[in-house]
Amino acid sequence: MKYEKPFLTFDEQVQLLQSRGLIIADPGFAREVLASVNYYRFSGYAIPFMTSREQFKNGVQFETIVQAMRLDEQLRDHLAAALETLEINFRTTFAHEHSRIHQALGYTDQQCFNFENRNEFAELMQRVNDEISKSKERCIPHLMEKYGVVPVWAMVEVVSFGIIVRMYRNMDKRDQLQIARRYAIVDKILGSYMQHLLVLRNMCAHHARLWDKEFFGIIPLNNWRKAKLPLHKNRRVFFSILLLYRLTRHVPEKIFNRDVWKQKTLALLNNFQKLPHCAPFEIMGIPENGFDDVWWE
Repeated sequence: MKYEKPFLTFDEQVQLLQSRGLIIADPGFAREVLASVNYYRFSGYAIPFMTSREQFKNGVQFETIVQAMRLDEQLRDHLAAALETLEINFRTTFAHEHSRIHQALGYTDQQCFNFENRNEFAELMQRVNDEISKSKERCIPHLMEKYGVVPVWAMVEVVSFGIIVRMYRNMDKRDQLQIARRYAIVDKILGSYMQHLLVLRNMCAHHARLWDKEFFGIIPLNNWRKAKLPLHKNRRVFFSILLLYRLTRHVPEKIFNRDVWKQKTLALLNNFQKLPHCAPFEIMGIPENGFDDVWWE
């Protein structure tokens, strides 16, 4: 199919938005925003404020969509703090438990994992070795020069989080249990949660839109929440927020004060609720009583 949409200057983009019913009191400001943000990024945030892809709801102002973008940026930064804490904690737990059971180099032994075939494990180890060889961490040249190998507790500091999650999801079930027990989560489900948080982490790192994003392949937190929270809402960002709050409960308060984080979360979500001409809580998967303590356990 031939793509026929023409190039539009920033001024023409402003005019297009106006033709679709968006109220733009200051076209110069709108032009500056579109020149900085990209029309397609802006249009992604605009969708909840439209009746169709060609028409805005009555009364929607350009500044309201800009406010939604700013709040989403704050949400990404806020979630990133918890994601960083949890990632470091999970890397540490993985290294501690795997080395306790299989010693320093157990991660290099295919027998310690349940990969479907040898090629899959070999491919993963190639990635591990590539990332180790590219690392600028001081400990790596020292370890390679002195021992020629890198123990798991150093490996987890230099490879991507995706590699760690993939290793966990292919560990022996008994080994998974030792790690999952720390988070009070069933071993298989913890792997699914970590895969989801890996996606969320990458979205935050790449400045992707979160507040009206729909995720798939996520296992609900537990049967009780599944009954209270419809499945489609389990695919929204509120699920991710609850999951982060739950998984960080074993992190020492001096490292991460989750109660302070929770209060800041609620304040931020409340700001979303103030956006007119859309349904922020519905978009984010937040139930009517989502601020009640019953959800935050």
